[in-house]
Amino acid sequence: MRARARFLRAIRPQAFYSGVVKLGWLATIVVCASCAPAAATKLPDAPRIELSSGSGEAFDLSGAVQSAPLTVLVFFSTHCQCLDAHGARLRALYAEYRPRGVQFYMVDSESGASPERDEAEARRRGYPFPVLVDRGARVAGLLSAEYASYSVVLDRGARIRYAGAIDSDRIQLRDTATPHLKNALDDLLAGRNPRVAEVEALGCTLEKW
Repeated sequence: MRARARFLRAIRPQAFYSGVVKLGWLATIVVCASCAPAAATKLPDAPRIELSSGSGEAFDLSGAVQSAPLTVLVFFSTHCQCLDAHGARLRALYAEYRPRGVQFYMVDSESGASPERDEAEARRRGYPFPVLVDRGARVAGLLSAEYASYSVVLDRGARIRYAGAIDSDRIQLRDTATPHLKNALDDLLAGRNPRVAEVEALGCTLEKW
């Protein structure tokens, strides 16, 4: 495992760390949930990336990303114990960073997703942020998201600044866990590159469309 990590660090493009990889019609994506570089992918030339909101209306993800200094996307599943265990930590992150301009969205790319179900799930779990339906798992495919709890931080320019686990815990939560997502947000808000820009996701496999 350590040898594999050294190999990946050696071949990972420096552009990833400089934050030039973009989500949207402007550029390409080279991040994957397993921490290995993915093939470059480009969104279709279109002004919007649309998801479905709890009301069933179209949600303009591209526009939302451009409206905030940082946007956090967390991939959702109703059956993932890892994600369920992190509910309180995600709510705490929202409470700490939303006043500082950071947006949070859950993205449901699974085959049973619907606006009605996800709105009910958001209420049941006490999420202060919406769960958006990614029909056809389009956004999941573009971000190479394979696991629930996989988190991506995008800056206003739609560049991927962090991708991977919420922290170093799976289900059993410890006070000594490494808060990967929180660390990335702290670094970015301070004007620094994240101390760790990519970490292996620890959640359940997404049951995609």
